[in-house]
Amino acid sequence: MGSLVSLSGSLIWFGIVQALIYLLFIRAIDLYEREPLRYVIPVFVWGFAVATTVSLVFNTLFELTLSSVTSVKTASFFTAVVEAPVVEECSKGLALLLIFFIAFLARRRTGLIEFAGLMDGIVYGSAVGFGFAIAEDLLYGLQFGAETFIVRRIFGGFAHASFTSLTGMGIGLIPWVQGRALKVILPLLGLLGAILLHATFNFTATVFGPVGYLVLFCVVLVYIVIIIVWLAVERRVIREELRDEVPAGTITSRQYTMLPSYFRTTGYYLGLIFTGKVATWFRARKLNATAVDLALAKRLARRTGSPGSMVRVRMLRQKILDMRVGATVRAAS
Repeated sequence: MGSLVSLSGSLIWFGIVQALIYLLFIRAIDLYEREPLRYVIPVFVWGFAVATTVSLVFNTLFELTLSSVTSVKTASFFTAVVEAPVVEECSKGLALLLIFFIAFLARRRTGLIEFAGLMDGIVYGSAVGFGFAIAEDLLYGLQFGAETFIVRRIFGGFAHASFTSLTGMGIGLIPWVQGRALKVILPLLGLLGAILLHATFNFTATVFGPVGYLVLFCVVLVYIVIIIVWLAVERRVIREELRDEVPAGTITSRQYTMLPSYFRTTGYYLGLIFTGKVATWFRARKLNATAVDLALAKRLARRTGSPGSMVRVRMLRQKILDMRVGATVRAAS
């Protein structure tokens, strides 16, 4: 390992702010059911602190051990291409598994669905990846200088997010599939895909240099397609599952028309804010978010047919009715 160099405070803050902007951006892309910051921030911190520390220890031990029986260059290559992808993706994936179980336990109590589907997996996978990437880039910057730090930040800021998003998607599909075997196989396939993608990027970057970032760019394009398709699926689910909630009196016809359209919903919120109806805006956001959760819960209940899923549907439906009654009482008082 080379001697440490200094990075300016402004450069360090640039990297941290950039990582946070990336985090908020990927969360905002989840148009219909944004993940709560109380889950997203801890996952980011895990990537920054826990996953980085674990990976640094194991990567260093592996490289030192291997370099004792072979050349330093060979040890560095096998560490980057073989060992690091396994250790780093497992340490990041552990955060996703933990937050999934925490969200699952909370869902049994509240009925809210906080980690289900491809988009949720991308958000949480990206969160832990962004945290890991900024910590790793700071270490590289201290070792190799500001230029290395800047290049990695600009061209590779989405690398770890794209790797671990595969693990997140595998975990996010657990509620959507039937059969215990699939619920185990899909997360493992996601983790394996993350490891292979990580190893491919490291191999390409090590052997061919900047070509690795071209590979990363193509991967990001694939993710854009996946996100667009999944958002279309969610929009259709909201439209189909809330249709019978209008005659049942759970939601209004205006809500049914508005909720599948992100732009209509956003325009409605902006109208409330610009007219000074901040309290109404806050209640409307909470009510509409619960209605979207109801739509997703109903679709999951149709797929699984489990008694617990039907209980969550009834919980969310009653919660919406209680919120509407409370809003009516406040308006009348």
